[in-house]
Amino acid sequence: MAYRRTPKMQQRVIERRRAILVAAEELFAEKGYESTSMKEVAMRASTSIGNMYFYFSNKEDLMRALLDKIFNEIWHLELNSEELTSTASLNALEALDDYLKIYSLFQKASYTRILQEGARHHTFRRYMISFLEGKARERYQQYDEFFEGLDRELALSYHLGGLVNMFEKVLTGDLDHTPHQLGVFLAQCKLYIRGLDTETVTNVLEDMRDLIPEVIRLQHQYSEKSG
Repeated sequence: MAYRRTPKMQQRVIERRRAILVAAEELFAEKGYESTSMKEVAMRASTSIGNMYFYFSNKEDLMRALLDKIFNEIWHLELNSEELTSTASLNALEALDDYLKIYSLFQKASYTRILQEGARHHTFRRYMISFLEGKARERYQQYDEFFEGLDRELALSYHLGGLVNMFEKVLTGDLDHTPHQLGVFLAQCKLYIRGLDTETVTNVLEDMRDLIPEVIRLQHQYSEKSG
């Protein structure tokens, strides 16, 4: 007979796994990936080392799960709120989505530090780039009509290469810009790459800025519910 968890047991598993990921996020941000042991994560999460290995086979597996958690939290928000889509243009929504992803990646110090840790390791670096490439491909499919007349593979490579390079420079301290500045810059670049004129880009960015407070509010609501 197959083992089946009760709803209460399943909830306990979810909460324990979440506690381990929170502990790993704190320690990796404080001490770095290499300097943190699985035993230290277990102690911070108030669990046993044996229980740790029930959820994660090793520290690399834990780091991958943490990167997944960070990326999923950042990419969770679908811009389908009626309050947004009823009045905003597709151009403004696309610019807002670009802004939001970059802003969210860099506005939380622990996320920035963990991404920096991941970028130092070839395995995690490749993992992060693959994720970003997948999301970029989804975007190009979602907003297909915006890229008419462009070679899609070249446009994707150009976009991804620039994005990764920007990430590296921010994470290594070569670029000293606020998360807001980084988000606006990416949104602006994408609009110009599509061949929009300066007046149109200026108007779209103004519309985007008007939408930002509402989206941040929706983000906070989601975080409170999922936290």
